[in-house]
Amino acid sequence: MKPRVAAFALLASACTVNDPVATLHTSDAGGPVPDAWAEHCANSGPPLLLGDPAAGPPRCSGHLAEALFRRAACSCEGLSLSAPFLADAFRSSAGPYAPGGPGGDVGVNGGLSANDRVQVGGALQVGGASGLQLSSPLFVGGSLDSSGPLSGSGTSATVSGDARVNGDVSLASLMVGGVLTVPAGFTPGPAQAAELRREPVAPVVPCACDAASRFDPAALIAHHARDNDNAAIGLDPASLENVTGDAELALPCGRFLLTRVAGTGHATLRIRGRTAVFIPGGVNLVEALTVDVQPPGELDLFVAGGFVVSGQLTLGSTTLPSRVRVYVAGTDALDISAGSTLAGNLYAPQAQLNLSGNAEVFGSLFVRHLEASGAVQVHHDADVLEAGAACPAG
Repeated sequence: MKPRVAAFALLASACTVNDPVATLHTSDAGGPVPDAWAEHCANSGPPLLLGDPAAGPPRCSGHLAEALFRRAACSCEGLSLSAPFLADAFRSSAGPYAPGGPGGDVGVNGGLSANDRVQVGGALQVGGASGLQLSSPLFVGGSLDSSGPLSGSGTSATVSGDARVNGDVSLASLMVGGVLTVPAGFTPGPAQAAELRREPVAPVVPCACDAASRFDPAALIAHHARDNDNAAIGLDPASLENVTGDAELALPCGRFLLTRVAGTGHATLRIRGRTAVFIPGGVNLVEALTVDVQPPGELDLFVAGGFVVSGQLTLGSTTLPSRVRVYVAGTDALDISAGSTLAGNLYAPQAQLNLSGNAEVFGSLFVRHLEASGAVQVHHDADVLEAGAACPAG
């Protein structure tokens, strides 16, 4: 039997406002705090407001997710692919993923080089001056923006929407469903398009990665290491510091601190409400980590100090990836082993993500650099773009 770390119990009606286990001291509720935690968490609990009110208005976690996970994939540096790459989209609220759904935008701040087929269901933006270097066909279901040339002798590209290329087009063929724009002085090559325009093409920077514009998870982690709801449910922040065997932690709605998640065993987090977890000491597990989020639950997981799972990682559900958001502070590389399930949205703008074997991601990736040893598929759950629907106005 799995040892469980009990962090949630339905509270009896005899609890009073003076009972620290039954009272939630938080501004999230927007009014009088209910005595019973179960009442507070009814219908998944109130929207989560994050941050230090003294430093500015708190930010609703849903609005944060909407702003950061607008694309299937964002790379702050270049992207080099040696195996097939696919990005598409679906809406988990409409049913399970089905291949070929429209959407799935991709942004690359550097150049893009590909030795195998690249298929992007939405828009593709490439910000590097080296542009796109192709050895196999490219298909873009939306528009294409490239700050550099589009090259690859002997191969082809198909763009359903408009294409803007700030350099020479040197392909065997280029089919553009909309307008192709190439500045004067560069060759459009053997392109076929609804219209050809010879005018300047502005460079693009699709992903907000510089220090002034990127989101800083470390600041939120530092604040909520002090301001959290651990005392309200009697949660020891060191509960998962030394995991041996199987350890399970079930959390209700609220904002909780775990100082570190580490050990030789298998840790499981079960989430059934609107929940934020802050881990300033990082994750370092040998056997496995499972993050189980089921309706009406949503999880915003903030991690500093590294994220290492030597064994299998099971993050979220492939049927509901928009409900899991992971924000990683720092520059430590993230290694995802073969056979893992990544069904959520990952924000790590200063870290390199290493994917072993063929990888299928349900959700989205926002990383400094992506390294993949096999084929990569990213299925963007567009429901994350409405994650803030329950957030307060303003």
